[in-house]
Amino acid sequence: MTKQNIELHQKIINKNAHISIIGLGYVGLPLLLALGKIGFTVTGVDIDNEKISHLNQNKSYIADISNDELYNEIKSIKNINFTNKYESINNSDVIVICVPTPLNKTKDPDISYIIHAAEQTAKYSLNNKLIAVESTVYPGATEELILPKLIKQNPKLNVGTDFNLVFSPERVDPGQNYWNLKNTPKIVGGITENCTAIGAALYNTLCNKVVQVSSARAAEMTKLLENTFRATNIGLVNEMAIISQKLNIDIWEIVEAAKTKPFGFMPFYPGPGLGGHCIPVDPRYLDWKLETLNSESKFIKLSEEINFSMPGFVVTRIKNIFENLNVTNPKVLILGLAYKPNVSDIRESPSIDIMKLLNEENIKFQYNDPMVESIVIEGKTYNSQNLDSKLLKNTDLAIISTDHSIYDWEYITNNLKYIFDTRNALRNVKKSKAKIFKL
Repeated sequence: MTKQNIELHQKIINKNAHISIIGLGYVGLPLLLALGKIGFTVTGVDIDNEKISHLNQNKSYIADISNDELYNEIKSIKNINFTNKYESINNSDVIVICVPTPLNKTKDPDISYIIHAAEQTAKYSLNNKLIAVESTVYPGATEELILPKLIKQNPKLNVGTDFNLVFSPERVDPGQNYWNLKNTPKIVGGITENCTAIGAALYNTLCNKVVQVSSARAAEMTKLLENTFRATNIGLVNEMAIISQKLNIDIWEIVEAAKTKPFGFMPFYPGPGLGGHCIPVDPRYLDWKLETLNSESKFIKLSEEINFSMPGFVVTRIKNIFENLNVTNPKVLILGLAYKPNVSDIRESPSIDIMKLLNEENIKFQYNDPMVESIVIEGKTYNSQNLDSKLLKNTDLAIISTDHSIYDWEYITNNLKYIFDTRNALRNVKKSKAKIFKL
């Protein structure tokens, strides 16, 4: 290590470093609070003025963090600041980029946020700094996209000696309480070995285990493998659900039976489609990168095709149910709008696709989600309805799209005529007045 790197390394391990987090969403805000809580001086940067206003008033916009929790966390941190100005990073020793990397309307990676963050970071001196990227990107992006933008405005600086650049993918799982920043192993891969060592020093202050890989490219690929593994296996079980329905077999019974095998099988579960900020998105980053190399992954494309077809499969099932029941002008109630249980996040939620398809079929629908007050679909605002007996009894068919734990399934099923369960949420309901249809 150079003298500069040794000084930065000591600053980090002694927790004397000033850390700025760019992007204060589901990843950036918890990371900021965790680093501040263990003694670092921290600054949160976000161009969303509303987020900064909320944070300065101790108001949380993240479901996993209540207002009281946020207040107590901020109160426990000695030096913390929130701003919408990038200038604050000039005095930072460490800059962590946690901005969104979603898909655009054509399902291609939208890297505009991370490009903007890199360009703004490059405006200030990078000398003796560590830049860590946690936003999901395609393999090679840290080296081929972010590094050139940093060097362009700092041409006299050399990566690995004058400043350090690493990729360390986030592994956040919103809505669950066991796995957190401390007990989830952290992957770190740098542009150089020195970069990796400095990055590992940072995350070793926070995480029980840090796994160093050979390069930033390897770290990027690791993240994509993790979520592509999940996406493709969900695609497989979704196809098995379609096959099982044709064969009049309960796919949920099959998965439960198969997972009793103590080796060679890992259970995945079907559903109305894929949602969230990772699983539907990350495989597309790899697929897109391969397309730029005049190559493709047939396996990834096939699983994407199956997973993205599931909302259509659900709506087709709904139409068939109504035809068999001779129900005309049906009224549908969607239970759950979020992409997964017990969160308010609607990113890529299959419930939204189901709503759009119901609109195309001129099927009237309402929704209830205790965590999502309203949503705009194709220019029209829909509000979450009160889940009372009047609403349920005036509903021809309810669709369980998200199985929030707050739902009282006994009450719901005893006030409905028919219910379509896409999540196996009713597996423990013993008595139901409603006729239950399963995915």
